[in-house]
Amino acid sequence: MTACSEKESPSSKEKQQANPYYEKAFVFLDKDKPDSAFYYLNKGKELFSKNNDSFGIGKSLVNMAIIQETAGDNFGSIETSLQASRFFKEKDTSDFTFLFCNYNNLGVCSNNLNNYRDAANFYNKAYDFAKDPVDQLMLANNIAVLSHNEKKYSKAVNIYRKLLDSVGLKSEFYPKLLLNFSRSRWFEDRNYNPTTNYLEAEKLSKKAEDDWTTNASYAYLSAYYLAKNQDSARFYSDKMLRLAKRLKYPDDELEALQNLVKISDGEETHIYFERFTELQDSLSKSQNKAKNQFALIRFESEKAKSENIILQKQKTINEYKMLRQKIISWSVFVFSTFLTIGLILWIKRKRRRLMLEANQKLQEQRLDFSKKVHDVVANGIYEVMTTIENQADLPKEKILDKLEIMYEKSRDLSYENPSQQEFDEKIFTLLSSFDNENTKIIIIGNDAEFWKNVDLNKKEQLYQIIRELLVNMKKHSFATQVILKFAAEEKDHFIRYKDNGIGIKNDFKENNGFSNIRSRLDEMRAKLEIEESDLGMKLSIKF
Repeated sequence: MTACSEKESPSSKEKQQANPYYEKAFVFLDKDKPDSAFYYLNKGKELFSKNNDSFGIGKSLVNMAIIQETAGDNFGSIETSLQASRFFKEKDTSDFTFLFCNYNNLGVCSNNLNNYRDAANFYNKAYDFAKDPVDQLMLANNIAVLSHNEKKYSKAVNIYRKLLDSVGLKSEFYPKLLLNFSRSRWFEDRNYNPTTNYLEAEKLSKKAEDDWTTNASYAYLSAYYLAKNQDSARFYSDKMLRLAKRLKYPDDELEALQNLVKISDGEETHIYFERFTELQDSLSKSQNKAKNQFALIRFESEKAKSENIILQKQKTINEYKMLRQKIISWSVFVFSTFLTIGLILWIKRKRRRLMLEANQKLQEQRLDFSKKVHDVVANGIYEVMTTIENQADLPKEKILDKLEIMYEKSRDLSYENPSQQEFDEKIFTLLSSFDNENTKIIIIGNDAEFWKNVDLNKKEQLYQIIRELLVNMKKHSFATQVILKFAAEEKDHFIRYKDNGIGIKNDFKENNGFSNIRSRLDEMRAKLEIEESDLGMKLSIKF
C-alpha cells in the first residue's frame, strides 16, 4: 500500500490549517525513511489535535497504520486504524478516500494474520468508499488474494479473469494479475500448466523494469517446478534469491532459501540452512525493533502530554500564589499610604529628573539617526541620480538593483538587533503570508537540512525570487492552489513551483518581475525551466 495522503484531492477540507509536520512526514516517506515519517505523522496528529481538526487527526493515524503494516506490525496497525476510524464521517464524501484506505488496511492486516472472516468484512466496508478506479482495482485484487488464501480458488480465478479483461494487455498491472490468475488456476486444477503465463509475466515485467513483479514470477516458477524438475526449481530459486537481495526484500530471500534447502544435499544444504536461519532471526529482530520503536514514539508522545498537564497544574498553583501575594501587597499598601506620602513626593522628583535625562538621550539618538538617514538615503539617492544622468543607456534592471540595495540599507536602519530567524522558518513565514481562504499554499521539503549548505547570498536571492513568484501569482494567475517543493538531489538543489492559475500562453511576455527573477538566477548561475500550459504555471529552479 502507498501513503494515503497522496490521493487527497486539493478541494477536500479546504478550511483545514497547514501542518508542517504532516507535510514533512511525506518527505521522509519519499526518502524511504518510515521511522522518521511515523514520528512526524505523530507530531502532525498532535498539532491537528490542538487545532481541533478531527479530519487531520484521522488521516495522520491512517498513514501511521499503513507504515506499521508495511513494517510487519499487523496488530499495532489494526489498533491504529481502529483509532483512526473514530475521526471520519461515513456520510461525508470528502472523507471517502481515507475511509477506503483505512478499511483496506484493516483487511490487509487481518489477511496477514489469517483472520479471513475479519478481512472479508473489512474489504466489504472498503468497497462502499472505493470511488477511484485504481482503488477499485486494488480492492478487487486483495479480495482475490483473500479467496486464494481461503482455498476458494475458483472464486479467485473468476475475479482475476475479469480484472485481466478490464485492464488490457498494455496495462502496468497486467503482468502481476496474470501471475496471480495463473497461480490460482494451477491450485484449482493441478493438471493445468501455468509456466507459459509465468514466463510471459516475467518478460512483460522485465520490459517495464518492474523488479518486484519479476521476482514474483521467479517465486511462482520455482514453486511450480519444486516437485517436477529440481534443476528448473534451483535455477529460478537462485534468480529469485539474487533479485530479492538487490531489492532488500528478506521475505522473498527466505522463500528462495527454503526452496534451495529442499532441493540441495550435503554441505550445500547446510550453507543454505544457516543462511536461512540467520536471515529469519535478523528479520524477526528487525520487525520487533520496528514494533517497539512505533510503540516508543507513541509512549513518548503520551508522556509529553502528561508532563504538560502537570506543568499546567503547577502554573495554575503559581498563579494562585501570585494573586494571593498581590492581595496581601495591596492591603499593606492601603494601610501604609499615609506613611509613604513623603516617599511618593521624592519618587516624583526623581521621575522628573529621569524623564529629563531620557528626553535628552532620545534627542541625541534622533540626531544620530538623522545623520544615518542622511548618509544612507540622501547620499544613495544622489548616487542613483548621478548614475542616471551620466549613463543614459544604463539598463533598467541595474537601476532597480541599485534602488533595491539602497532600500535594504535604509530598512536596516530600523533594526538595532537583526532577526536571527532560521532561514527555513523565514521562508515558511513568507509562504504563510500568502496563504488565505482563496489561495492555499502547500509546502514540501522546506527544512533546515535543505538550506544547510546554501550560502547567505544565494539564500537572499532565492528569498526575493520566491517572493516575486508569489506576488506574480497574486496579481496575475488567479490561482487557488500553489505547491512549492524543495528537494536536494546529490549536489543539486531544486525548487519546484506549481499553481492552478491561468498558466502561460504562447504570446506570453515577461514582466519586470520575471526579468528580475532571470537576472538573479543568472547571477547565481542557476537554471530556470518553465513549462508552457493553459492549466497553470509550472517551473523548476536548479542550483
